[in-house]
Amino acid sequence: MDNMSECLTLEMIPDGFYRKIAAAIGVDNLVKLTEIAGGTTIYLPKTDSLLRPVRDANIKAEFNGFNHIELAQKYNVTDRWIRQLCGEGFVEGQLNFADIMDDS
Repeated sequence: MDNMSECLTLEMIPDGFYRKIAAAIGVDNLVKLTEIAGGTTIYLPKTDSLLRPVRDANIKAEFNGFNHIELAQKYNVTDRWIRQLCGEGFVEGQLNFADIMDDS
């Protein structure tokens, strides 16, 4: 089978969805994909869903406690999502309870 797959070219794959995939990932990778999932129905997530953990890690790394709205605009999410992901943050000049207790 390996010898045959080495001879397969993009032009040999019928026009349509499979040729598009082969053009994007390469004929060899399409063959590997068929070896793994051939004959089954698979669901592929949208790119945004697949990349969400990277986006969220970037948001956490850039969060400074004050920039909820800025990050929400930059990453096209709601500021509510930023708060859920990173916490409430701080309001400039705001004291928190722990700061007040430390001063006593």
